[in-house]
Amino acid sequence: MAVRAVAKRDEGQRFECRVIGVRSAFAARTNTFAPGNSSLWTVAGPVGNRRVSSRALDLLDLAGAIYRLESGIPMRPTNPAKEWQVSAPVRDVAFWSGAGGKRLAAVLSFLNRAQWSFSFERRKSAAEIAIAGERRDIREVLLFSGGMDSACGAGVHPKPHEGVQLVSFYTTQKALQQRLAADLGYPAPVQWRLTGRRGKEGMDLIRAFLFLTLGAITARTHNASRIFQYENGLLAMAIPPAGAQVPTRHAHPEFHRRMEYLLEAVFEHKLEIRNPFALLTKREEAVEFAKAIGNSAAETILRQTQTCWRHSQAWRVGNRKKRPYVPCGVCTPCIVRRTARPFETEKGAWEGWPGYAFDLRQPTIQHGKLGTTFRAYLELITIVLRATGDHEMIADLAPEARALIGGPAGPTEQQAADLLRRFAGEFCTALNISVPEKQA
Repeated sequence: MAVRAVAKRDEGQRFECRVIGVRSAFAARTNTFAPGNSSLWTVAGPVGNRRVSSRALDLLDLAGAIYRLESGIPMRPTNPAKEWQVSAPVRDVAFWSGAGGKRLAAVLSFLNRAQWSFSFERRKSAAEIAIAGERRDIREVLLFSGGMDSACGAGVHPKPHEGVQLVSFYTTQKALQQRLAADLGYPAPVQWRLTGRRGKEGMDLIRAFLFLTLGAITARTHNASRIFQYENGLLAMAIPPAGAQVPTRHAHPEFHRRMEYLLEAVFEHKLEIRNPFALLTKREEAVEFAKAIGNSAAETILRQTQTCWRHSQAWRVGNRKKRPYVPCGVCTPCIVRRTARPFETEKGAWEGWPGYAFDLRQPTIQHGKLGTTFRAYLELITIVLRATGDHEMIADLAPEARALIGGPAGPTEQQAADLLRRFAGEFCTALNISVPEKQA
C-alpha cells in the first residue's frame, strides 16, 4: 500500500481512480468524479452541535467520493481487480498521506479483496456541508436502514431510546425509515444523502465503509462514542455459500476492528463498533425482537421492512422480469430472510402481501438460472450437516470462509460451527430440504 502527497493541480476538486486487473493484457478501468464547488452531502435530522474537524470532513468526502467512483467501474468476472489507485483532494494532506491513508487502505482492502493506494493533494475552497445541530444527550448511534436486522436491533436496543440517535443513508427508503423509527419509539433518524447520481456498475463491496463513516460523524457531533450495526451472524461472518460466491464483509468483526483503528486516528478519540447479533441467526434475532416489544407489534413492523436487493427495481432476474416493490425471493438476503420467516413464502400471508416474485419451492426455480444462489446455499448446508465435528466443518468450507474464522477479531471455529448448524436447520425447515447422509 502506497500513500503519497502530490503537488497542487488545476483540477483540485477531482477524485479519480484507476483499477488494475489481474490480467495484464487488459487496460486499466478508470473513473472520475468532479463535484466542483458543491458539497458532496446533504443531511437532514437531529445532528449534534459539536464541531466537526477538517480531518473528519475529509473522511466524509472520501467515503462519498469512493462510493461514487466504485459505482462507475465495470465488473469484469474474468479479470477481477487486484489494485485500486485513487487520487483525491483533501484538507489535511499530511494526515492522509501518512497514518490516515494507510488505515483507510487497510479498511478498503479488507472489504473488496484488493490493494489500495492513494495520492492526495490540497483541496481548494469549496462549499462545506452544514453540520450544526441541537444539543442533546446522545450516548450512542445505531445504523438504521429500514431492513429487518436494523429494525430488530432498534427494538431490542436498551432504553431509554431518547439517548440513541438512528442514522440512515437513504435513496427511496426515507419515508419507511421515518415510519419505522416512530413505531419503535425513537426520535427521527438523521438522514444523509449523497448529492448527484451514482453509476450502475460496481459491486457495492465497500458500501459498509460509507455507512459506518456516517455513523461516526453523527456520533461525534453528539460526543457519543458507540456505534451499533445490527446484522445477523450468518451475513456478519461473510461466509460464502459456495466457493465462487463473493459476499460482502460489511459487518465482519475484522472490518469493525480496522474501522475503529481508522476512526481513532481521524477523531483522536476511540469509537467502539458493536454488533450484538453477531452470533444469532436471523430467525433468532426475530425471536428476541418479539420478546422485547411483543409479538403483535413486532409482526406489524417486520411486515414493513425491506430486505431484497432488487426490491424497488423492475430488473430482469435470470432473464425473467420482476415487478417493482416485489421481493425477488432468490437473492441472498431474500433466502436468509425466508429462513427466519418461512410463512412469507405464501402470497397473501397477510393482507396486501404480494409474496415473492419467484418461489424457490418450485424445482424449475431451484434448478434453473434463478436458483444459482439457492444451490450455493444448499452446497454450504450439505457441508455443515455432514460434518462430524467443528474443525472438519470449517476445513471443508471455501477458502474465503476459512480465512475469516478464528482470526484476532473472531468468530472462533466453535462459534461459527454452532451458528452454521442452527442456520442449516432453519434453512431445511423453511425450504423443505432434506440433505442425504454422507456416503461411507
